Amino acid sequence: MSFLKALPAAALLFLPSAAVTVHSLSVVPSSGKTEVVIGVNAAVDLQDFTLDAPARVVVDLNGATLDMSHRSYDKVSRGGITNIRYSQYRPNIVRVVIEMDAKHPYKITRSNGEVRISVTGGKTTDYTAWSSSSSRRYSYVAAPTRPPVRQVAANAYVAKAATAPTPTPIAATSTKPVAAPSAKAVAQVESSSPQVETQDDPTPPAAEIAPTRTTTAHDVPVGLFATAQQSQQPTLSVTFQDTDINDVIASFAAFAGRTIVVGKDVKGTVTAEVKNQPWDVALRAILQGQGLAAVEDPVSGIITVDSYANIMNRQASEPLQTQLVAINYARATALVPTIRQLLQKDCLANAQIPSSPNVVSNAQPNCVARGLVAADSTTNTLIITETASRLADVLQYVRNLDVRTPQVGIKAKIIFVNRTNIEDIGLSYDLGTGTDQFFSQLVKRPDPATLKPIDTNGDGVPDALGGGTPFQGDRILLGGNALAAIANANARVVNPALSVVFSTALGKFQLTSFLDALQEVRLADLQAEPSIVTLDNRQASIQVGQEIPIRVLDANTANLSGATSPNAQPRATVQMKQVGIILTVTPHITNNRQILLLLHAENSDAQLAASDVGFIFGKQSGDTQLLVGDGETAVIGGLTVTQTTQSKSGIPLLVDLPIIGRLFGETRTDDEKRDLLILVTPHIIDDGAPIPGAPTNPIPPATR
Repeated sequence: MSFLKALPAAALLFLPSAAVTVHSLSVVPSSGKTEVVIGVNAAVDLQDFTLDAPARVVVDLNGATLDMSHRSYDKVSRGGITNIRYSQYRPNIVRVVIEMDAKHPYKITRSNGEVRISVTGGKTTDYTAWSSSSSRRYSYVAAPTRPPVRQVAANAYVAKAATAPTPTPIAATSTKPVAAPSAKAVAQVESSSPQVETQDDPTPPAAEIAPTRTTTAHDVPVGLFATAQQSQQPTLSVTFQDTDINDVIASFAAFAGRTIVVGKDVKGTVTAEVKNQPWDVALRAILQGQGLAAVEDPVSGIITVDSYANIMNRQASEPLQTQLVAINYARATALVPTIRQLLQKDCLANAQIPSSPNVVSNAQPNCVARGLVAADSTTNTLIITETASRLADVLQYVRNLDVRTPQVGIKAKIIFVNRTNIEDIGLSYDLGTGTDQFFSQLVKRPDPATLKPIDTNGDGVPDALGGGTPFQGDRILLGGNALAAIANANARVVNPALSVVFSTALGKFQLTSFLDALQEVRLADLQAEPSIVTLDNRQASIQVGQEIPIRVLDANTANLSGATSPNAQPRATVQMKQVGIILTVTPHITNNRQILLLLHAENSDAQLAASDVGFIFGKQSGDTQLLVGDGETAVIGGLTVTQTTQSKSGIPLLVDLPIIGRLFGETRTDDEKRDLLILVTPHIIDDGAPIPGAPTNPIPPATR
């Protein structure tokens, strides 16, 4: 009790209390059975149930608070019992889990100060009893004005408070623990867990987890004083008035049930008021106000409090350790630059940094990293060499970076419509004077000298002249009374749907007119519905089209061999050019499960150039960013091209006459409209969710 007198009054006042406390747990042999004895200080209500795989008996003590330090079971089989776990499952429930090698009958009896669970059917060979506490003993004192509080034995922590003077009395209040340590937290003594799922895991402390040489990025314990994150430790309210810093640290050690080692240079007094704050947050704030720091050992869980200079000096001389970290989701090579910047740096005054690829310089001058980071791409493993005190922090960063990247299923519908409307009508004229003067472009006239007698009525007697060979070229009668004319001979409709020929004689002149008409409507409708799945922030590309080979000539290759011959030919290579409908999507999932899409849409085609340059590529493209919800459809339009071409050719002046002007020329109207509509529907694929567009019927086992 001499040590308790040296503690401030707050060390006893702000300890959490409850009406029923669990202060011991032991496994003892009995005649033909094994008993698990749970020590309580009052009658308690309990519930029990069993679980399988492995066989377990779960006992919940309602309205109870755990009032003992955590000690792991030694894994010795005692009467069929292979393991025992216990924790503050909820703020008012203490859970005890008994694992057995098989299903065995059990019986629960309650008596004054203890709960006995008798297990029969196991091997009752001689074995030593096991207890959750060896030399530690707990007693309870009653106060007339407050609930009973727990006294802590002197060996619960290490602190320089045994000879400290008694500080000024202070007032403190205790708050109920509101958070529980996870499987990777520490400080189990006064914590409670707000878990809501039915489970048997009593959440053992991380200090009991044995370190391994090779681990994954998701199996790294989290220290109390490692990285800034929301605390899960019990809260307290306390006031310190000119209290020695060693007594303050000892008070926190007693409250948390932790081992805290104080450095020799830790001195000073503390004046602070803490209201409903987690104990580790309050301790960190008090130490920072005194220019001190706390470092937690990742293996033993011992907390060391010392000045920044002493901690840095110890870390500078601390040996390096190498850890292999298997990366699950990210690429190990991609994490190397980031993790390299997190390594501990040694800053050298007025020294030059050695130039080596294994030395990583910090942003500060004359600073180098002590450790190294390398990646093995074959096994996707990080090889981290760092000091033991910093290694846990680095592994925690790796775990936060190596997270499962969500997948996004993108279902697109591409609609391409091409409408073409052509109207073409034209009149052509040919006027000639018999065989004396004419143009041979529209009407071919035979040479009378080549005509032969023919029989037209079938009586065997020739009665007319026919056949003959047409005149070659135009015929002009010089100095004669003749007239010849031709109109719109080169503007006739190509592939007309209607052709009408009218011929008449005007005295010695012959007039022939040609009417050509065409109306054509073309409609092309292309629809494609591709689906693709990509990772978050990864680009996905969808193409509906073709690749056109393009021959590329390199004139510089003609002289590569040093030839001076003028017949040296340049080397030709072939490159593939993608044309058609191309859609490129890069999704990004926001925190509220919306999807930010970075889209690039392109519609291109290739046409042969009139010259020898090859192809001419026509392209319509658009780039945009839009935010859509999960499963919503984004519509991309605007890639519409409308082209109208009108041409008119004919006899000057006459072709411009109203109404009848079209009788003296050729008129063509060409309307073309191309529409490209793209619908994109992104969908976040959760674990176990079906992939959009995938077949619903499973593949038969015989064909897998």
